[in-house]
Amino acid sequence: MAESLDDLQKFVGNNQTAEDVITASQVGRLAVALDVDHPAPNKGDPVPPGWHSVFFPPLVPLARLREDGQPTGGGVAPPVPLPRRRLLGVRGAYNDALRVGDDVTKITEVSSITIDDRGAGPVVTVTVRETVSTNRGTAVIDERDVLYFGEDGPGGTDEPPSLPETAAWTRTYEANPVMIFRLSAVRFNSHRIHYDRDYTTGTEGYPGLVVPVTLVSFLMMEMCRAEAPDTPLSAFSYQSEKPVFDLGPYTISGAPDGDRVQMWTTDYEGALAVTANATLAKR
Repeated sequence: MAESLDDLQKFVGNNQTAEDVITASQVGRLAVALDVDHPAPNKGDPVPPGWHSVFFPPLVPLARLREDGQPTGGGVAPPVPLPRRRLLGVRGAYNDALRVGDDVTKITEVSSITIDDRGAGPVVTVTVRETVSTNRGTAVIDERDVLYFGEDGPGGTDEPPSLPETAAWTRTYEANPVMIFRLSAVRFNSHRIHYDRDYTTGTEGYPGLVVPVTLVSFLMMEMCRAEAPDTPLSAFSYQSEKPVFDLGPYTISGAPDGDRVQMWTTDYEGALAVTANATLAKR
C-alpha cells in the first residue's frame, strides 16, 4: 500500500483543458436547487460568484466509477487506492463575473498530493487547482482539497478555528433529501453518500445521507448575496470540519466585520460542521 501511495506523486502537474458555455438554463437549475430566484435569466447577465462549479460536468462512464460512485481516475485525477473520499474544502478567488453567453475555458491541474496517517490508516489529500477564463481574461481560480481514506475512517482532525460569540446573520435549513439530490444532479455528482441511503448507512457506516458540503457552501454564499447585495464576493473559502447528515436541521451563521465575513455551520446536534471566510468586494 505504501509504495502504491508514494507512486501517486507522479500525478502532480497533470493538467487538462475543458470548454463550456455559460447558459441561463444551467444557472436556473442551480437556482431552483438552492430555492432562490433565477439571478441571470438573460444573455449578458452576470452569474453570482461561485456558481461556475455547475459547469464543466465530469463526464465519466459507468465503467470508470468506483463503488462509491466517484471516478476511479482519468483526466487529472490520480487513481488513489483507498475506498472512501470526501471534499475537505475549497479556496476560491473571483476576479471577473461570468456572464450568460460567455464561452469559458477551464484548466484543471493537480497542484499537490500529500500522504498522512491520522491514526486510522493512511490518508491522501489531493489538491486540484481550477482556472476558469473568458475572452476578457481569468475569471475564477479555485483550489479544492479532496481527502481519500480507508474503511476505518479518516482518523483524527485538526482543532477547528475559534468562532465569534455572536452572529449577525443566521438561517436554519431542513436537511431536505430532494434539495440534496437536486444539487447533486445539477453538478452531475454521482457520489452515492448523497442519495443512496442503503449504501451510505450499510457500507460506509454513516447514520444518514451526507448533505454535500458544496450545498452548504452555496447556501453560505447565498447568505452573503442576500445580506450584502451591493458587495459581491471577491473570495470565498470553506473547510469541512465534520459531515452534515440529513437527520435534522442545520444552521448557517455569519459575522461580518468590514469587508470580511466569518461563517460557520452547525448540525442538528449543534456540532460545528463547516467553517468559511468570505471577502466582499470593496465599495
